Amino acid sequence: MWYEEFLSKYKSGISHEFLLYFNVRDLVDNNRFIDRFLFEEFIKQRQFAIVAYYDISRGLTFMDAGMEKEFNKITSNEAASLLRALPSKIFPYIDIALKSTKMALFIDHFEKILPSVDVGSMSLEERMALIWTSEWSVNPKISSVGSAIFMLADNIADISREILKSAYRVEPVLVELPGENARKEYIEYLLKDNSVRSDITPDEFAKLSSGLSKKAIKDIKLKAEAEGVPISFEFIKEKKHSVLAKEYGDVLEFIYPEIGFEDIGGMERAKKYLLKNIVEPIKKGDLRRVPMGILLCGPSGTGKTLLVNALAKASGFNCVKIDMSRILGQYVGESEKNFKKCLLGARSQQPVIVFVDEIDTAFRRGESGDSGVSRNIFSEFLQFTSNTNNRGKVIFIAATNRPDLLDSALKRAGRFDKKIPILLPDKDERAGIFKVIIRKYGFETDIKDFAPFAEAAENYTGAELEAVVRKAYELANEDNCEGNTITGDILRDAISRCRPSTRQVQFMTALAIKECDDYDLLPERYRGYMDNRDELEKLLEIYQNT
Repeated sequence: MWYEEFLSKYKSGISHEFLLYFNVRDLVDNNRFIDRFLFEEFIKQRQFAIVAYYDISRGLTFMDAGMEKEFNKITSNEAASLLRALPSKIFPYIDIALKSTKMALFIDHFEKILPSVDVGSMSLEERMALIWTSEWSVNPKISSVGSAIFMLADNIADISREILKSAYRVEPVLVELPGENARKEYIEYLLKDNSVRSDITPDEFAKLSSGLSKKAIKDIKLKAEAEGVPISFEFIKEKKHSVLAKEYGDVLEFIYPEIGFEDIGGMERAKKYLLKNIVEPIKKGDLRRVPMGILLCGPSGTGKTLLVNALAKASGFNCVKIDMSRILGQYVGESEKNFKKCLLGARSQQPVIVFVDEIDTAFRRGESGDSGVSRNIFSEFLQFTSNTNNRGKVIFIAATNRPDLLDSALKRAGRFDKKIPILLPDKDERAGIFKVIIRKYGFETDIKDFAPFAEAAENYTGAELEAVVRKAYELANEDNCEGNTITGDILRDAISRCRPSTRQVQFMTALAIKECDDYDLLPERYRGYMDNRDELEKLLEIYQNT
């Protein structure tokens, strides 16, 4: 919990100035916001003489009149007429009070006082705020008196990085969204008045509300009460989607899958691995078995994205997609700020699957001419994906058909622990895919055995087999056909008309085999290559040259 982290740093003398960020507008427990919580749990017990609050809209206010009187006394009444002034005017007097008596100062909306811009682009007012707040963190007199400063912000990326330099002692403390147990306890507290009916249990409500603040959970309850409807799965899903889209929709794509593993043909080894090593361990609470990340390698159209969607539905976990087109901005520092918000938003959904498609183009160590943006984002991504605290909570899954273009730092164990090849389906898998696709679309067919058609569709990817089935339905609905049933003749005709179009299949297949680090995850027909790496390298060289 953030409070334990803060208290430990304060007691050990690491700092007396703290930047509390992210979920700072939420209830800490059932009825106290962060300032009231800190007052009752920390400030009151330590007998602070003054508790003051500052933001640029309201100026400087106090917990009670006596504290304001004490502040005016310490500052010789010189600040009495400046309480609503900007930082440059009032901070010098706050400085006097912080050094003279035990004072707790809350600075709200700190990102509005010290926004994320280079020092050279700062206004004079912002530079003065930077000087005062940074110097407070290293002032020994403030420390010896016992004063404490709490700066609050929604997004740390919106604040100038100058304040967090190692030369100063401002300690950032992440105030996270409530975990499942905290949500359940709060939900039980909300529902005990029986003012609204719930079709789901508090346990189910707590699981469904992952990624939401307590304020958002209360809003769901109040909206259900106002609309006179029970709290249900669909009601929560609808309200949750609207909250998350509003909060993170500018930097994250939320995936609400409609297909499960039963709806995709083939890939049995991959599906079994994901169930046994992600879904089951997380549900049982054994996170040691869960890989930090998974890299899906293979030719285009083999079903990598489809597999991620099916995993999301099978597990019931939240699923988000990182789309770099939403991250990159046109202003200095905007891309880095968006990416920090993206990662924070993803982490808030835990347990969550974070999907990155075509990762070889999304993350690169750096490119000339982009002012270090690529390098900064790449570094941030490396740090986040190697954080072992995320194991079993944030599951990174990336897809690529060119793993050879990935930076080696991304592929190492501890980031992407498993490299799973998703390759062309074999004959039996192609027959299964035909069945699944026809069932998926609800097409009528009189075909009982798809083996002959699977034989005729050798070297087709899953996406190309779907194109064949849709072509067959198109042919079945032509004017000279009776009914719209897909017959054997029609499907065979569709196969002859739709030829494989995926380029460099053999080359991308060889790359995926080379990348695979687990014998059990490789289809049997390719296992010989793992035992004969020299032959594989020769094949790759041939494909590259052609």
